[in-house]
Amino acid sequence: MKKALVISLLLVAGLGLAAFAGPLSGSWCVYTGFDEFQPVSMLYFESDVTLDYTTCGWTFSSTAVMEKHHFGNLYFEAEGAIGAFGFYGVLDFIPQTPSFKFMAGAVDLSIAGMTAYAIGVLSNAKAGTAPPPDGIDNGLGYNVGAFGDAGVCSFWFEAQFNLATTIADIYDYGYDYVVGELLAFDPCTGAKGIGYDVLQTGCNPAWTGLDAYIEFPFACLDLITKVSFGCAVGFEQVCFELNDLCLGIDWLLLDDLNICFEVQTKTVCAEIELVLGECVCVIPTLSLIQGGTAVSVGGISLDAVQIEYDMGQGVTFKAGHLFNAMRGRVGNCRGEKEWHWDASGELQPWYKADCWISDEWDEYIAVLIDGDACCGGAFSVEVFNWFWTGQDDLVATNFMDWVQTRAALKIGVGANTTLGFKVRLGQAGLARVDLSACFTF
Repeated sequence: MKKALVISLLLVAGLGLAAFAGPLSGSWCVYTGFDEFQPVSMLYFESDVTLDYTTCGWTFSSTAVMEKHHFGNLYFEAEGAIGAFGFYGVLDFIPQTPSFKFMAGAVDLSIAGMTAYAIGVLSNAKAGTAPPPDGIDNGLGYNVGAFGDAGVCSFWFEAQFNLATTIADIYDYGYDYVVGELLAFDPCTGAKGIGYDVLQTGCNPAWTGLDAYIEFPFACLDLITKVSFGCAVGFEQVCFELNDLCLGIDWLLLDDLNICFEVQTKTVCAEIELVLGECVCVIPTLSLIQGGTAVSVGGISLDAVQIEYDMGQGVTFKAGHLFNAMRGRVGNCRGEKEWHWDASGELQPWYKADCWISDEWDEYIAVLIDGDACCGGAFSVEVFNWFWTGQDDLVATNFMDWVQTRAALKIGVGANTTLGFKVRLGQAGLARVDLSACFTF
């Protein structure tokens, strides 16, 4: 309790001093939930205080995360530019232990159509497990690379030194995405953490890999050449990738054609995908069924169907049914992959399993309402009724195969305050209540 009072006083004092020092913004959000209502039990508690201070084109941020029984995390971030150089850094502590968790940073230089970058991470593999010195097991890693255009060609190069590769994400999503992932936020679990892991502990990182991508446009397609080298085997592979190739059929596409050469082997990988038009109200999800060979089409599967209808006055009706949780693929690159609904009634693939509301519930009916609230704010109401229509005993169901109802209410009071209330009703009655409040300034 004394520690909490001291921390609160420090935050208040810091807020007062910073208000006179320059432009200050931030937020204070509180989240709590209750479960096991016989008796009532607090499931979790979290209070997040974020302060942002901007000066000279730089933004300095600090975030304190208080959890149910301890001071969870303390983050410090800085982002800005000096001339043609851009910088981003983040530092994370676990005050409860106390221990250092990780430090990550990125610096980039853009000039003459080329961007060079360096990304580094220092992380403690034992953070939060024990107080120092037993709680220290640091690992250091960094990547250096560059990307840009040379005439009609585009290129990406990266050397890795004991850090997970980032070049694939830079190629697919862009450099800014990778910088944002240095302090990754999982919208499904609400957890924050480092997005790219150090491969081995130790503070003398050795070279672990080198990758180069070169993209060249032809008249009818784009050719991507990827070359990889590694410390363990030297030359790893060279791959030639062709994407989105026309097959002469409007509704069919050769999505990927990859030819990879290693020292002793060669692999050819092809994926065929459906091309669907845009649908209104009723949205089907289709996939191809593999035939007798890896790249032959045996049929088309209706995996899921969604209905979304705007009824006017801010009211939307939404429903969905999942017929097949294993999405079929035609090709020899990837096999069938599982997907399920998330809490908002959208399909999420296997690599976002944390977003699944359940791997058993296959149907929902929902009503969504949006409107204006008090003092210039807005409100929203969402009611989702979930069902399980399967024939096994994984879920015990009652009336009309109903499993659970989830309702959420969000009210904005003015432009700076948002209040939230969520409730879950199951077959045994009230199952869970979540409350939240967030104030921005």
